[in-house]
This record gives sequence, C-alpha cells and structure tokens, in this order.
Amino acid sequence: MNIQEINGLQIASLLMRLAIGANLLAHGLVRVGSKYESFQIWINNLFASSILPGVIVKPMGYLIPPLELALGVTLLLGFQIKWSLTIASLLMCSLIFGMCLLEKWEIVGIQMIYMICYFLLLTNLSHQIFSLDNLFGGNK
Repeated sequence: MNIQEINGLQIASLLMRLAIGANLLAHGLVRVGSKYESFQIWINNLFASSILPGVIVKPMGYLIPPLELALGVTLLLGFQIKWSLTIASLLMCSLIFGMCLLEKWEIVGIQMIYMICYFLLLTNLSHQIFSLDNLFGGNK
C-alpha cells in the first residue's frame, strides 16, 4: 500500500485500534503483575453482596487481567482483529452486566463508550491498515 493512498477512515481506524489495544494492554499489565492477587481480592469483595455467586466471580477475577493483556497485544499487532474485538466486546458485556447488578451506572456509561468504539472498529474492519492481518491476509 502506497502511503499516499491511505485515507482518513483508514487512519482513524488504525488510531482507534491502537488506542483500544494500548488501553487493554495497560489494564492487563497493571493487573497481571504485582497487583494480580489484590485484583482478585478487590473483585471478590466488590461482588460479595451481589446476587452473583462466588463460583462465577472468582474465575472472572482470574480471567480478566490475562485476557485484557492478550487482547491488547493482539489489537496492537493487528492480529485476528475481528475475533479480538469480538472477544473484547463479549468481555465488556460481562463487565457491563456486573456493574448493572451493582448499580454502578456511571461506570456502565463509560463501558458503553467502549462498546461504541468496539462497534465502530468492527464495522470498519476493511479499513484496517498496518496489521498482521493485512500482511498475512487474515481476518476474512
């Protein structure tokens, strides 16, 4: 691809993917590192008084940080973009559900903005540039 052929939608899609990827990567890095155990405790305490049983909450506490980390890496590299965004969207749906149960409406509002970003990226997959998917012909 000639650099002069790149249009605004392609640049916007790239920058949105990089921003979402960096966000997920940073969330994962911070939580997987020395704060992994404290994240587990925090999430269990947060949902202790909710209707969600611990058998659901505890595995999510272990799953969220490495999943955020992996999704951040795949999106930054542009690898399997469609599936990475789909999994990130499903993760966000579960987070939205949890925050709704806790009546944390201000957090749900922020999470809905993430969903709009995922929607925009998923509906503009064909405009992605500078990705491993483009390099190797994936994401079809």
